[in-house]
Amino acid sequence: MTLAVFPAPIAGELLYGVLARHGFLAGSPNAAEHATELFGRRSAVATFDLPSGLDALASNLPALSGLDGAGLLRHTLFPFYAAFQDEEARSAAEFDMRASDASSAHHRLGVAAFRIRAGVALRFCPECVVAQRATHGFATWMVAHQLPGFPVCPEHGCWLRDSMVTRSSAGRHGYVAPDERNCPVDGASSLDVEVPDLLLDLARAANAITTGAMPARPLSHWRDHYVTRLAGVALMRSARKVDQSGLNESLAAYWAPVFPHLPAACAFFGERGWAAAMVRSHRKAMHPLLHLLMDGFLSHLERGGTVVAGSEFVSVGGMSLPHSTSAVNPRTGRTPRADWPALDAALAREVEREATIVGALIPPVRATPAEIERRVRRSGWFGKRRSKRPLATTALAAIEEPLDAFRRRRAAHWAATLGPGCRPWQVMRPAGLRSDQLPMIREVMAQAAASAAR
Repeated sequence: MTLAVFPAPIAGELLYGVLARHGFLAGSPNAAEHATELFGRRSAVATFDLPSGLDALASNLPALSGLDGAGLLRHTLFPFYAAFQDEEARSAAEFDMRASDASSAHHRLGVAAFRIRAGVALRFCPECVVAQRATHGFATWMVAHQLPGFPVCPEHGCWLRDSMVTRSSAGRHGYVAPDERNCPVDGASSLDVEVPDLLLDLARAANAITTGAMPARPLSHWRDHYVTRLAGVALMRSARKVDQSGLNESLAAYWAPVFPHLPAACAFFGERGWAAAMVRSHRKAMHPLLHLLMDGFLSHLERGGTVVAGSEFVSVGGMSLPHSTSAVNPRTGRTPRADWPALDAALAREVEREATIVGALIPPVRATPAEIERRVRRSGWFGKRRSKRPLATTALAAIEEPLDAFRRRRAAHWAATLGPGCRPWQVMRPAGLRSDQLPMIREVMAQAAASAAR
């Protein structure tokens, strides 16, 4: 069945955003019927990054759209993840995304094994949202804003924000467009610091590879490519041996100003670090962000730039950071090796932002320290760093939602979802509550009914 109308994608628009706009224009009554209209099956999953069934979708598009499976592919994160892959991995992933109903592209491209993971929420740039509404009359999701590990908009150079649209809140089959409620553009940015030029350059380099213009090369190519460039900037001990210590120290020093804003894996150096692996024989794909870090560093040296290293930078927990002279430890009389207060404040804001996202999830999810810690870092991470992260640790402890309040919130949500006339036991089951909590459910339902009657 050919769709009667389909919006023309704008440059750099995420396919998820295009399909969300189509659902609005077509007046689709629910997610299941919208999925059937688009893909010919109710079970089609609305995926943010690497969706499947693109050929089936293309076959339903109007001829005037000019889009086929390959054209739709360019509006996903496939060009980004495939940029440094060999032809075999690219072809297998493209086939999965275009011809399969359940794509395994995340495994084909190595995304499932990357230590740098995508966030749970779609991200947006406040300035892009305003500009899109002024130019096009609508706001949409952009590919460049969803690239994992890149926190800056490449066009406006401002910090990206997490929206309220997550995989949980949007539903398995639903497409949600950005609006004033889920993407508020007012208020302070999530970070009150200026975007470093290095970070903006990195975001622009990442946006450049989303066009899919890079040719496929075998994994072995990249080792030879980087070794040749290292030889040109005097970071080789011999014709075949890389100066690993010099490379790690210089890389860490060059990117140190932006490490607090990048995933922790980017600052992991040493014998088992990513830089050492990149100049050895490649046995598996590496995240595009790591390739861009290496390329940006080498390009800087090739242009005649220098890197301040040695005593001005130190390694702290695997992360190379500049010495801080802002405070002196009163016990030792020494300056701290990193600006821990600034890093602590940034992490505290990250904790609060994630707590806000969790609090807005539908169906409701309880905000607990364990849940927030898992989203922000990894389980057990805060416990080992309490002395250096007092603000973040305090923020983490303060966000826990009382269990009774969470149960009441779950009951209220499912009572509203099931609608008038539902029975308490019908609310109990999807809310994950027990029979001894039926009196509480009745009380919540009575309060909701009283509020609706006013």
